[in-house]
Amino acid sequence: MTDGSARALDRAASRWQRHPRAADALTTASWMVLTVVPMLSAAPGGSAAATAPRTTTPFGLGLGLVVVVIIATLMMLFRRRNPVLVFAVAVTLPLVLLPFSLDVGRFATAYAVFAIAVYDTVARAWIAGAIAYAVSLALGVLHLLTGFGLLPVSRSESRLETALTYVAFDLLVLLVALLWGQNAGNRRRYVAALVERARILEHERDQEAQLAALAERSRIARDVHDIVSHSLSVIVRLADGARVVLDADPDRAREAVGQIGGVARSSLDEMRRVLGVLERPSGREPSRSGTGLEDLPRLAEVYRGIGLPVRLDVVVAPRSVEGVSGGGEAEEIPAGLQMTVFRVVQESLTNALRHADAPTEVTVAVSIDAAAVRAEIRDDGRAGTERTGAAAETVRVGRGLLGMRERAALYGGTLETGPRDGRGWTVRLDLPRSAS
Repeated sequence: MTDGSARALDRAASRWQRHPRAADALTTASWMVLTVVPMLSAAPGGSAAATAPRTTTPFGLGLGLVVVVIIATLMMLFRRRNPVLVFAVAVTLPLVLLPFSLDVGRFATAYAVFAIAVYDTVARAWIAGAIAYAVSLALGVLHLLTGFGLLPVSRSESRLETALTYVAFDLLVLLVALLWGQNAGNRRRYVAALVERARILEHERDQEAQLAALAERSRIARDVHDIVSHSLSVIVRLADGARVVLDADPDRAREAVGQIGGVARSSLDEMRRVLGVLERPSGREPSRSGTGLEDLPRLAEVYRGIGLPVRLDVVVAPRSVEGVSGGGEAEEIPAGLQMTVFRVVQESLTNALRHADAPTEVTVAVSIDAAAVRAEIRDDGRAGTERTGAAAETVRVGRGLLGMRERAALYGGTLETGPRDGRGWTVRLDLPRSAS
């Protein structure tokens, strides 16, 4: 078969699929032609009456037409929805025509077996074919023993010849119906499986999109919390300091007000960057976000400016420097992992600013090697009313701590927090490089 003929057959099949009722009507009409024409030719006065050894009575012909109409109606209505019902009627109802030697069910059972193979299951189609052929064999044996039930095929009226002819013909017709129906049914089920798989994949895609949207919303919420919490805490502390020294030291007050403006502008820039992700089709952040490891010295300087004694040490294997080393290890860390470290340090310093009572030193130690990025933030301030243990944990637990843990879990890392010897607080972050 050429490609052109194959495409033509596919187009024809698609047209039939778009008009199932028309296909059922033509199928039923073809069966009626194959069934009614031999009946009429065997009737008295028919074209075959001169050669047929025995003819059908008018009553038998009328009854046969009634059976044909019943089977045709069922075939038209239930061939697709319930082909097993059509098969059961096609096998049993024509048996009432045996006294008149009318064969109405032969092609009907073949059509029903074909429909079962296409619209039901192949296993049921083979079972139906076996039942139909068993009935055919029983009729052949009945005719061979009694001469009843089958119209002779020759003038000699040989029972053996008639029985063998009908049995062989039934076998051929049923095999053609089974094999052809199995092929069409397998193709139909294959297409249905592809459609179902496409539906499932579309559903999974929608679910993944929803999960991605939820994850993005959670990430943006964490970023917004970190930015707002950090900036407002710093601004409040600077404003309080400016108010205290406004009369005694106007220069320091002006410096504090200038720092408030700088912090506010920096926070606005970060907020625009975070919210700008929603407007970019790719959903990606710009390569330079201001929240990398190289921005830690700037962050520490902001907190020093408002009176928090921050000491920053960043160790890049195999050497240690004050600030961020220019070594290759730090440059190879992905931006997302760097932002996680930056946000954890930022949130920890904000918590120290808000909750630590008179700390003398806040140490930020970041170490980078080939295996992991680690950060430890320690302060020696008292926790509010000098509560320790689980109570101290309760003091500092909030959305910020949960956000830090979510960030660490996103990169397969761990975050540990807790008081240190009844005074101060420690935050430990461990992010494996392999997870990035």
